[in-house]
Amino acid sequence: MRLRRLSLLALSIAFAAQAVSNLPVAAAAPPTLPSLRGEGEYRAPTLPSIGEGERALLSAPRIVDVRKIARRAPTLPSPASGGVKFATPTPPSPAGVVGKKSSVTAASLSGPQAVEAATLFAGLSLGQNEQLYGQDQAVEPADAQIAASPSALVEIAGNTMALFGPDGSLQWTVDLHALFQLPTGYVFYAPSLQYDYGSGRWFLGGIASNTSAFDSWLLVAVSQSGNPFGTWSFVITDATVNNPSQCQTPCNIIYFMRESIAVTGDKVVQAAQPQNCLSSCSNIAGRILVVRKDQLLAGVQPAADRFTLGMNQTDFLAVQPQSVGGTFGNVAFLVWLKPGGPVTNLTPDRLGLLQITGLPSPDRTTTVWEKDFSAVMPPINLFVPQPGGYLYASPTPITSAIYRDGQVVLAMNDNCGLTPDPRQLYCVRIIKITNFGNATAVANDNGPTGFTVPNPILTDLDRTLGLFAANLFDASLAIDPSENLFVTAAFSSSDLHPGMAVTGISAPISNTSTFMPVSPIAEGPSSYISCGSGSNNPWGAYMRSVPDPINYSRVWMPGEVALSSCNWATAVVSATMGAGPRPVTMSPPIGSIKGGQVVEIDGSFFVPNSDRVLFGSNPGTILAESPTTIIVSAPPGVSGPAAVTVLTPDGAANAGTFTYLTPGQLGTPPTSSGRFRPRG
Repeated sequence: MRLRRLSLLALSIAFAAQAVSNLPVAAAAPPTLPSLRGEGEYRAPTLPSIGEGERALLSAPRIVDVRKIARRAPTLPSPASGGVKFATPTPPSPAGVVGKKSSVTAASLSGPQAVEAATLFAGLSLGQNEQLYGQDQAVEPADAQIAASPSALVEIAGNTMALFGPDGSLQWTVDLHALFQLPTGYVFYAPSLQYDYGSGRWFLGGIASNTSAFDSWLLVAVSQSGNPFGTWSFVITDATVNNPSQCQTPCNIIYFMRESIAVTGDKVVQAAQPQNCLSSCSNIAGRILVVRKDQLLAGVQPAADRFTLGMNQTDFLAVQPQSVGGTFGNVAFLVWLKPGGPVTNLTPDRLGLLQITGLPSPDRTTTVWEKDFSAVMPPINLFVPQPGGYLYASPTPITSAIYRDGQVVLAMNDNCGLTPDPRQLYCVRIIKITNFGNATAVANDNGPTGFTVPNPILTDLDRTLGLFAANLFDASLAIDPSENLFVTAAFSSSDLHPGMAVTGISAPISNTSTFMPVSPIAEGPSSYISCGSGSNNPWGAYMRSVPDPINYSRVWMPGEVALSSCNWATAVVSATMGAGPRPVTMSPPIGSIKGGQVVEIDGSFFVPNSDRVLFGSNPGTILAESPTTIIVSAPPGVSGPAAVTVLTPDGAANAGTFTYLTPGQLGTPPTSSGRFRPRG
C-alpha cells in the first residue's frame, strides 16, 4: 500500500547480512556444483492412485540430487532494492493493550522482561529469487520457513530454498520447482519445512497446482542425509486430478490452498485445506495424510492413511513439534476451527485438537482422537483489508501452531475489538492447551468410529495482544528448552511501512502471564502493492520459527519487510530473552546546555519502543531506534559531564560521558598523537 512517509527522523541501513556470532557451525561446504547446461529436465511425476477407502496407495519416491540443480549465491546488491529502516518509536499503548512502553528496569523485577534481537540479517527476497530462477518465483506471500540443524540454517521463502553460512551470508540456493521436478505450468507454493532431530533428516511439504490442467498435488520430500543440499526423495501424497474422459471439462475444481507437516518419532502427518474454486474459492473438508516415516527415510514406497474431516469447518494446521521424545514423542497434533451455527450443528464455536497415534499398514493401528476447546472464532473473512491501504493479513486465521513438552500453543489473527484508533484493526491471539486426556477416537484405519465428541472445555491460555496505532498480524511461535514463548509478527498501518515485531512470555506460560513489550525490530523502506494482476497483496501468512539447536537460550524467527512496492524480503532474527543492553559507542560526546544535540548510540540488545536514555537523571527524546542503534536528542543540562545510561526492561548500561557546553565555550582539543608537529 502507498503509505505516508514518517516525519520523524529515520535512518536507513543496508539490508545486508550482518556478522552472526551464534549461527551453527556449518558442515563441510557442499562440493562445487556442475554447470546447469544439459541438466534440469522437468519430468512429470507419476500420480498416486487414491482409493475411496481410508488407505492411500502412494507412488514410489522419486530421487533428485540437489547438488546438480543448486546454485552458489551470486554477489547481488544487498538486497536488490534498498534497505531496512530503523523502526521508529511509537507512543505508549493505552492501558490494557500489550506494547506499552516500560517505565521500570529489570533491577526491580525478576526474570526476563523483554525479547531482544541477538542478531538480525537479510534472508531471501522476491527480487533476488526472480533474478536467480526467473518469473516462476513471482509468488506471494513469502510463507517463510526456518529450520535449523546443529550444522546448518535453512530458509524457504517463496519458491526458493537457501542455506546460510556461519556469518549469515547466503551460500547456496535451489529452485523448489526443480527439486520436485515439476512440469511446465505447475506452480509450487505453501511450503512447510522441518528438521527432524530423531533421524537427522530434513522434511519438506508443499503444493503444486496447474490451473490450466485443473490439477493440484500434495508433496512431501525428505533428505537422504543431514546435508540439506544433498540428495532428496519425494512423493505425491494426494492429488485432485482433471479427467476429461469422465466428465465435462473442467471436471476438477478442487485445489489445495494450504498444507503443513508434522514429523514425529514414527510418522509424518500432512494436513491440507482444499478449496472449491468453481466460481470463487471456498474452504471444504480438510485432508489429513498419515505416512510411515521409516519408509520415507528408506526411500521406498510408503504406506499412508487418508482422512477427510470437518465439512464446513476450516483452517486445518499440523502442529510443528519443537521437542523430541517423551510421552507424546510419537503423537502428531493438528488444530482447526469449528465455527458454530446450523450448518455444523455446533453451538458454540469450538477449537478442535486432534491427536494421531499408531501407524498405517502393515501395523494398521492409525487412530485419530479429538478433543474440543471453547474458543470464540475470529472473523473468517477472506481478504479483509487493513485501514488506509491494501495490505492483507492471512485469510486463514491460524498462522502458527507448535508443540513442546506437553503443551500446544497456537497463534491466530483476530480483531482488536473496540479501539479508538482506526489504524488498529488486526491483533494477535495466543491460545495454549495442555489437557490432552480423555480424547474421543473419531476415526481409525477402518474409517469413522461414530463416537460423539463431548462439549468443549476451557483452554489454559487465551489472550490477545496488539501494537498501538498499528496492525499486528501473521504471528509465528517458538518455545525454547526453558519453555519461554517467543512471538514474532508483522506490523503495518497507514503511517508505518510493513515490518517485523517481537514479544513473548517467560516460563511458565499461563493465563496469568504478562506479555513482554511488543518491540518493532525491522521496518522496510517501502509500502507494498503487488505487481501481480488482480492480486490481493497477501503478506506473511504462515511462517515457521524454531529453537536454536546450538544456543538453547535463542530461537530463529523469520519476518517480512517490503523493499519496494512489489518486492517482499525476509529478515531472519536470532531472538533471546533477558539480555541487558550493551552500548559500545556514543557520538558526539558533547553538546549545548540548551539541549537538542542529536546523539547516536550503537550497541546491541536494545528493545525498540521500550528503551530509555538518561543524561544524568534527565531523559532524552528518542527519535529513532533499532536493536543495535538509538538516535536520541539530548535534554537540557548544566555545564559539565553527565553519565549517559541506556535502560531497557532487562537492565541498564553506561553508554559513556556527555559533556554539556555553555554556548560559546570551546571543547577540549584532542591530545596530539605525536605524528604531526605544529607549523612555524
